[in-house]
Amino acid sequence: MNGNANGGYPLQPQPINTSEPHVPAARAPLGTAEKILLPTVLLIAFLFERLLFGAIFRYGSAFHVYMAHGVFWLCYLAALYAYFWQRLKRDWLLWIVSACVVALVVWNFAHPTLHVNENYRIISALVIPGVLMAHAVWMAAGYTLKSAEGMAVSWLAGWFVLPFSKLTVFFYSIGTLFSQRSTPTVKKAMLGVVIAVPMLLVIVPLLMGADQVFAHFVRSVFSNFSVGLFIFRVILIAVVSALFFSFLWNVGYGGHRTFALPAQARVDRVVSYVVLGSISMVYVAFCIVQFTFLFARAGLPQGMTYAEYARQGFAQTVAVCAINLIIFAIFLRLGEKGRTLKVLLLGLLTLTAIMLISGATRLHLYIATYGLTWLRLLSAWFMVYVATVIGLCAVRLLSKRNLPVLAIGALILLVWFVILGWLNPDAFVAWYNG
Repeated sequence: MNGNANGGYPLQPQPINTSEPHVPAARAPLGTAEKILLPTVLLIAFLFERLLFGAIFRYGSAFHVYMAHGVFWLCYLAALYAYFWQRLKRDWLLWIVSACVVALVVWNFAHPTLHVNENYRIISALVIPGVLMAHAVWMAAGYTLKSAEGMAVSWLAGWFVLPFSKLTVFFYSIGTLFSQRSTPTVKKAMLGVVIAVPMLLVIVPLLMGADQVFAHFVRSVFSNFSVGLFIFRVILIAVVSALFFSFLWNVGYGGHRTFALPAQARVDRVVSYVVLGSISMVYVAFCIVQFTFLFARAGLPQGMTYAEYARQGFAQTVAVCAINLIIFAIFLRLGEKGRTLKVLLLGLLTLTAIMLISGATRLHLYIATYGLTWLRLLSAWFMVYVATVIGLCAVRLLSKRNLPVLAIGALILLVWFVILGWLNPDAFVAWYNG
């Protein structure tokens, strides 16, 4: 069947014209920027093999592994800004994200031996690539991702779709180096490599025989050379190059299709009222207990001290607060708009704030009795962040502006995490307990 003018196909079959042979449409030649992308990803892949992958087997100390991990992502970030400079040079929000990533990497250099918190270092090693993925997705989307579902799906697509969907473009760009479309300079360079390699294979052994010092130098360079390991590294670099090429090509030239739920997707108002009302009733009962026994100190069951009462519960309370914020976001996005829904959501935020205060009070009592540790400091730090997000949600609910709470909250969380690291958690814990 012949394609129509718009690239689709007609509803009824059409006779095939056999008078002329069918010639498939030629692929558009790569632009200059796309050609530069190939050596860029080759450099990134080489650094990946040397720093990120090779450091695991090359370095014995964990500090050097984390350091190599951070240096690789700094190199990736530098390559990204060099390649997309025109797009990124005036984007102050992405510059803030990049500065936070740099601060996380530098933290590993600034605290190599003094008060090192390995827990923070491990979390940082996971946070850095996750943040850089969000950085790339935000750059590609041009801030069109205003919905929570759009940001989440696009972030996941950055890991599982973008590195694979344009692998054909990578192989096509490789093929152009050997095709007639190659520039004369590229052809001459490739011809020079083909001629130089066999000549060096003859000349180098002769020079080694002519001078013992030169021979010793060459042998020291290739003393640990392994054909199998060399082939593995070449394959690894090729695979990583292809994945980074597809990813960066999608980010730069592939466009970005946002994901959002259909506008007509709504939760019935009766369902919303029942769900939010029943949850709020349970929270009201919980808050009454908090006001009676925790805040007012009305007394505890016999044999129970307030330190024991607060020993457990603050982590669970914070978890419930986080779940409440998710429930708030779902019904704010999908619930049928109305004054009753707004009142129920405002009540949910109020009860969540009371529960957060309850968790903070428990944590304070526990720290006063048993001292401060890394996990307790992290819990307190996260409570302050959750309180900030509750405030943002209240502003979003009561104001007429469509405040991007998820984007702002994510940026605040990143900055808050960086501040925690530079606070030097172990030193702060030691100072507090001392």
